[in-house]
Amino acid sequence: MTQIDKQLDHIYHRSRIDAQIAGMIMLVAIMAILGLTIGNKFAPFRLGARMLEPVRYVWVEQEYDWVTEHTLVRSGTFPPVDNKGNIEIREIYPQVVSIVLCLSVLTIAGFIYTCARRQTHLMNQIYADDPDRPYYRPWSEIRVTFWALDAALLFVLLLLFFS
Repeated sequence: MTQIDKQLDHIYHRSRIDAQIAGMIMLVAIMAILGLTIGNKFAPFRLGARMLEPVRYVWVEQEYDWVTEHTLVRSGTFPPVDNKGNIEIREIYPQVVSIVLCLSVLTIAGFIYTCARRQTHLMNQIYADDPDRPYYRPWSEIRVTFWALDAALLFVLLLLFFS
């Protein structure tokens, strides 16, 4: 392998690692934007949430809380007569949507982590026998970046599902 081939391979693997870090940052940003825009539709741990069907909540001013529409209809108080103004209704997604979203995001994050680990190993193997390496960054330093991004992703997911 010539010196130019080594340099090109090294640059290629290094650019892939940078792309994977950027991809992880984009995943965290997309999830944060999703949480800020439609995060109130994901409430898998809310009282009354169902596994396979959406649930509608109605704002009841007298109780100062969201109550399921089903409960109000069953008690004969729908629409709430004590509310001043329009009736506010919020529909949340089924719990299975939140579970699938969470598992999908964690799977994507794990896949990116595994790919970055492999690319780092390949990048560092190119100049393994050369004492004067042009750029050497061990996996122990790169994985800290991914751990920080994973922590941020978990924080965003917690905010998404518990807000």
